[in-house]
Amino acid sequence: MRRIVLLKEVRGDFPIGHNTIASAGVYLPKLNRHGAVSVVASNGELLGIKPNEFEWLDTEVESDREL
Repeated sequence: MRRIVLLKEVRGDFPIGHNTIASAGVYLPKLNRHGAVSVVASNGELLGIKPNEFEWLDTEVESDREL
């Protein structure tokens, strides 16, 4: 699976997800069947990421253990 890098801290929308925060860094993304991208935030919740908030990395990893 390809990884992504968040270019800056991403926060969920107010008032529901404003406590959901993903720091800048490298993540294994979750994709739904429509192609929407999300990551596991610091509170364990999934946080949707907009296309301008991340970049795809060229390398692939086999599992979470390789991060």
